[in-house]
Amino acid sequence: MPRKRRLGTLVITACAFVAATPAAYGSPPSMLTGTPARTPAAASTQGGASSSRIAQVEQQLATLYQQSESATAAYDTATQAVTAQEQQIVAIAREIVAAQDKAGELKSLIGEVAAAAYRGDGMSPSLGLLLSPDPQAYLANIPLADQATASAAELSTALQSTETQLSQYGHAATQYLQALSGSQTAAAAAAHSIQSELAAATALLSTLQASQLTQLAQLQATDAYSAQLQWRATLTPAELSRAADPLSRAAIAFAVAQIGHPYVWGGTGPDGFDCSGLTMRAWQAAGRSIPRTSQEQWAQLPHVPVSELRPGDLIIYFHDASHVALYVGDGAIIQAPHPGARVELSAAGSMPILGVVRPD
Repeated sequence: MPRKRRLGTLVITACAFVAATPAAYGSPPSMLTGTPARTPAAASTQGGASSSRIAQVEQQLATLYQQSESATAAYDTATQAVTAQEQQIVAIAREIVAAQDKAGELKSLIGEVAAAAYRGDGMSPSLGLLLSPDPQAYLANIPLADQATASAAELSTALQSTETQLSQYGHAATQYLQALSGSQTAAAAAAHSIQSELAAATALLSTLQASQLTQLAQLQATDAYSAQLQWRATLTPAELSRAADPLSRAAIAFAVAQIGHPYVWGGTGPDGFDCSGLTMRAWQAAGRSIPRTSQEQWAQLPHVPVSELRPGDLIIYFHDASHVALYVGDGAIIQAPHPGARVELSAAGSMPILGVVRPD
């Protein structure tokens, strides 16, 4: 996608994000920039009980979606382990085949040496010299006989070493198979957890009437805006207006092009992404290889203070580092929010920030 079109997509998405919060509910012209909001109108037409119910649903949904994100991170970790362990098992299997072939060759050579020794009738060197019709020729062949004896010993040592390797490979293969089984079980459990959380969220939403769903969307937007304002207040205009470097621009351009793609747990593109799959691919497009999961990105990439945040950095969210988004500047992020949603432009401060990491 040409750069102008990418930037146009970003602007359109930003406008859509702003428009999603109706003015009748005191939403701001821009949730990203923190433009002052108008005085809110009454948020509920169904009384305090209805408002309380909507607030409760909002909290329950936030918990369910955050738990599904945690489960997705566990799923990503488990499936990554499955892939690595399968590759290790294949590598060990190849080593075992090679060691078995080597052991077979050594046994064959040892057999040949033993047969040659047998053909010599096991005669001692002194007796062979006494009975030999050509003593000089016999004496000349003694070094060759000694060499053959030494070779037999070396072959025997090599065979023992190879058989020890085979035993070690077999033990390692058993361990990796056990680990693989554990990782597969963990992946299946995480997938079940994701499906359960999403089913619970769907069931919860199904209990609401159309007017209540509208209220819920308005409450979510208002709360996100409030959180964004509080977060932006901790940064100076200069800190919010830092420019991206060339690598960061490449990562951001990739992320912008993915806006509208569905969230897919375990997804790394091209048709869908989870949160860390999107950030990983964005930085791969910029020529940087970064870890697969949000927890690994938090654990392995350099940390920077939030006050030093600049476009291209990754913002890690929640206490368990279960969510990550790509910061694009001026208080905005591009993220794959949660199962059931799509890649979107969002307010960076709308979720609890754990910290910031810098891939470049």
